[in-house]
Amino acid sequence: MYNKINGIDFRYLLLDYYKELNLTNEEVLVLLMCDHLLNDSNTLISIEQLEMKLDLSFSEIDKVFNSLLTKKYIIFETVNNDFVTTLKNIKHEVLNLYKRDLLLDEKNGNELEVSDDIKTRVFSSFEHYFNRDLNETEKEMILKWIAAGIDEEIIIDSLKDAYNLRTLTIKKIDGLIAKKMKENEDF
Repeated sequence: MYNKINGIDFRYLLLDYYKELNLTNEEVLVLLMCDHLLNDSNTLISIEQLEMKLDLSFSEIDKVFNSLLTKKYIIFETVNNDFVTTLKNIKHEVLNLYKRDLLLDEKNGNELEVSDDIKTRVFSSFEHYFNRDLNETEKEMILKWIAAGIDEEIIIDSLKDAYNLRTLTIKKIDGLIAKKMKENEDF
């Protein structure tokens, strides 16, 4: 039975977005196996179960599993007085990335043009904080944010936050933007 999120197979989305979520190959493998075990009527996943199914050592699985727990992509919680394993956070994350891309595709399909003023201001801010010219990949990502309707202020604030955290990368900024967007959804 396929594990679908709003009609979309979670496994497909995970494989499509794992790099954007900064997941390692081993983390993806463990998440896929956890999903498989949960779909196979297991409610509580253990490292021992994973060790029986995967070609990784106990210590490797333990390290990966703990990393996923820290990232809150694997969660243990009580449901109906039972202690269970859930992947709801990672499923929520990949679904949000998918929705973002759908919105972007829709906007690109309508050939919405990005304001040259906004583009110039945002590119200029990034070049100032990066202290160099942007490469094409960085420019494309920034244009995706703008085309997706992400407010210029959120983009620049995320850039400044990444700078202050001393992790000035496009991936970090994208994660901060996603976090700010989620916070805005919650209000």
